[in-house]
Amino acid sequence: MSVHKQRRALVLTRVVGGDLSPGDAAASLGCSQRRLWRLLRKFRASGPAGLVHGNRGRRSERRVGDDIARRVVALATGRYAGANDTPLCELLAEREGIQFSRSSVRRIGPSVGSWGRGWGQFR
Repeated sequence: MSVHKQRRALVLTRVVGGDLSPGDAAASLGCSQRRLWRLLRKFRASGPAGLVHGNRGRRSERRVGDDIARRVVALATGRYAGANDTPLCELLAEREGIQFSRSSVRRIGPSVGSWGRGWGQFR
């Protein structure tokens, strides 16, 4: 848990214990009283774990699959070696039927293998 969340948990603990008023707690956290009441409801139900976002630690549903990423890297370092990001996207779409944005293709490289200054720079 981050320092920010720990401080928030400490302030909410003081509110639950009656040591701090909700108005003062909202002011010290820099949020509205309405937001404070929502935080208190989560805090009372789940404790400090209720303050952490529900998707924390989970992988994105929109991520590129590992098998497709490996295929893109294999094509980029083999058949289409030396092609930069934009031409590589176009080649993948035209010849391989793989539709990715330029930013997705740039993101795949470092996540799968060692990354140089471009696709042609793989080691």
